[in-house]
Amino acid sequence: MEERNTLQKEIIYRTLREMSCHPTAGMVYEQVHLRHPAVSRSTVFRVLSRMADEGKILRLELGEIHYDAQTAPHDHVRCRVCGAVADVSRTELPRPGCDAGFLLEDRTVIYSGVCPACREKLQ
Repeated sequence: MEERNTLQKEIIYRTLREMSCHPTAGMVYEQVHLRHPAVSRSTVFRVLSRMADEGKILRLELGEIHYDAQTAPHDHVRCRVCGAVADVSRTELPRPGCDAGFLLEDRTVIYSGVCPACREKLQ
């Protein structure tokens, strides 16, 4: 059973990498199901969640959970009109103080804006 499980993990990870839209687990499942109908919805959700817990992929909590195969440090932007998510190069920000006593280790920056497709529709 481990071999099948490993194959399913590879199928799911490869599908996520091919999707540049920061998909939800449901979106990944739809793509996986087109080519590999034997892979269940629950398997896709479980594998993505486990990969995020292990740091192999990123979990973006944007109301709905999205996933990102790109784990190098970067930020994100979300379209306030359609909800599309894209990568943004990380810029240096001054390190804030933390009055609560936390040791700051990392940051998550999610910008809000309007994507090119929505901007065109709004004009």
